[in-house]
Amino acid sequence: MENGKIVIYRTADGETSIDVKLENDTVWLTQAQMAELFQKDQSVIARHIRNVFKEGELEEMSNMQILHNTFSKYKPTGVYSLDVIISVGYRVKSKRGTQFRIWANKILKEYLVKGYAVNKQLTQQKYDELKLLVGRTVKGQEVLPSDESRTLLDVVVDYTYALDTLDKYDYQQLDIHSTTNEQRFKATYENAMLAIQGLKSKFGGSNLFGNEKDGSFKSSIGQI
Repeated sequence: MENGKIVIYRTADGETSIDVKLENDTVWLTQAQMAELFQKDQSVIARHIRNVFKEGELEEMSNMQILHNTFSKYKPTGVYSLDVIISVGYRVKSKRGTQFRIWANKILKEYLVKGYAVNKQLTQQKYDELKLLVGRTVKGQEVLPSDESRTLLDVVVDYTYALDTLDKYDYQQLDIHSTTNEQRFKATYENAMLAIQGLKSKFGGSNLFGNEKDGSFKSSIGQI
């Protein structure tokens, strides 16, 4: 993703337009922008952010950046990642927060797959064709130079599938297929960590593979 890229988010009612910063595979907003987005006083937003970090839901260091403007008379401004924005949105129980999360996930997926925002005229059919071309079709041909490249391709395809599943959930279009009576996997934090360690052993991951940046993963899986 191109660091420092700015995209414009406009609310469904068209009343609010916010410049959103894209950097390091996430989106960033200031407290003032979140106050405008959620239609809450900035002091309320600040209090929720403090609680998010204080309660250990997210790690402040990796989810906050300080912007310095040499030519500005104002003090440095803090910006916060999508994880923080989502957490605040849940705490203020804002419908706008849900709408923003759906939009942000869509934008991030488009940047992940194509490296730039997909043009509005690109139909869903063309997007599916793009994934098929980059994914399973290519995998079956001798065009990749190494097993490592094929493994990387698997990651891209599987991650795209995961994002598609989240989109279907957000739009209430998620269907259940091919279920069994046997419970194959119970989604708990402990089981998830065992699965991650299994992948690390199987594929020879580095010491960085599967390391948690903060407590957000444990918190998220606890909601399932």
